[in-house]
Amino acid sequence: MENNSSEPVSRNYFRYLVFVLILVQIVDSYSTSFPTLVPNSIINEFLSGFTNPESIFAFVIALASVGMYFCAFNTYLSDRIGRKIMLAVTVFGMVLVAILINFSTSILDFTIYLFFLWFFTRSDVWMIYIGEEAPKEKRAFWTNIILIFGLAGAILAPIVRSQLITETTQNWRGITWIVIIVGIPLGLLILFTLKEPVIYIDMKKELDSKERIISLRENISGIFKSSNGTQIKVCLIISFIFGMNSIFRNLVVRSVSLSPYLTQDQISLMMLIGVVAVYMAVILIGTLADKFGRLPLLYFFSVLIPIARVMFALVAFQPFLTFPLTVIFTSMSEFGYWGGWITLSIVILELVPTEARGSGSGLKSFFGAFGITVGFLSTSVFTLFFNLSISFVILGLFTIITLPLVYKYLNETKKIDMSEISKLKR
Repeated sequence: MENNSSEPVSRNYFRYLVFVLILVQIVDSYSTSFPTLVPNSIINEFLSGFTNPESIFAFVIALASVGMYFCAFNTYLSDRIGRKIMLAVTVFGMVLVAILINFSTSILDFTIYLFFLWFFTRSDVWMIYIGEEAPKEKRAFWTNIILIFGLAGAILAPIVRSQLITETTQNWRGITWIVIIVGIPLGLLILFTLKEPVIYIDMKKELDSKERIISLRENISGIFKSSNGTQIKVCLIISFIFGMNSIFRNLVVRSVSLSPYLTQDQISLMMLIGVVAVYMAVILIGTLADKFGRLPLLYFFSVLIPIARVMFALVAFQPFLTFPLTVIFTSMSEFGYWGGWITLSIVILELVPTEARGSGSGLKSFFGAFGITVGFLSTSVFTLFFNLSISFVILGLFTIITLPLVYKYLNETKKIDMSEISKLKR
């Protein structure tokens, strides 16, 4: 099987690699879903005595989101010491955080552990891996195959929640045990059975022959000076905007929990259906991105988000068909958010040269994390005056800005050969 390098990859090994990366994405999507499933439980256990607990919780999440700022360093290390080692580090990191969360006794503990959880789950080293090993004409297809099967973790999470968090029980800590059970053997599989991507090995040989260590600062500077520098900058702005809008998926459970027309069982089902909507977005990307391109999908997903947020605010707190209508517009918001974020991730990886691809992915995560921080800090202020649904609408309207940015500055990337992207300018 031909990949982005001149050397072929064994078909059997490639299938095995896809299988392992699916397992990584299952653990990652499960871990990423955890904070979105427990805000009500956290508020009830740690913030029940405070005025405006939603405002305090939003501020706590904003603090924890700083952990994502360090993803740039995490993915930079994947350029320096290898994709395989850093992939294993992210898996073992998620396992360690899952263990520590079980010992949370205060909102401070939870904030610290959430900080580290987001540091490991936002790295997306697996996406660099498959981007470098997959055939160039099937890059989006294989990325989305991993996402489709990997989202089993996101489906499993609300199912586990429905068993552990009910109208009478609040065993939110038990949700973390799936990560521990699956993550430990998975990390060992990565260390002892995977190989480095051929493209990465070729790049390392070239750099080693020059006997020069390239710093993170040089990598980032080189990215912005590359021939795709302007496009990359625009992608980072869009990452920031999408980051602001992760507020919805992190606090929608708390928001609907305040509706007198929805039960905890309905909320768990709503979150499960939301994951199905993400599946649909991934399938759409896998089906259309390689055929019609990345940019039409970015337009489509960006338009859906503000529409879904406005409709959610209108239907979630009224008595007529509350559950089905809330499910529809919650799912539409998830469909738009994750579809846009995944498409943008593919575009950025296709714009950045191999020797800085990890740093480029880290930059995307950094700007997304900065957006998350701004989104939560804004919400902590908004909720002093409005309910959460109004905050969702205000931040959702910012995604309209992505439309002129994509139209004016971005070029289609579907036919780019990742091994032939221009070298960095030092």
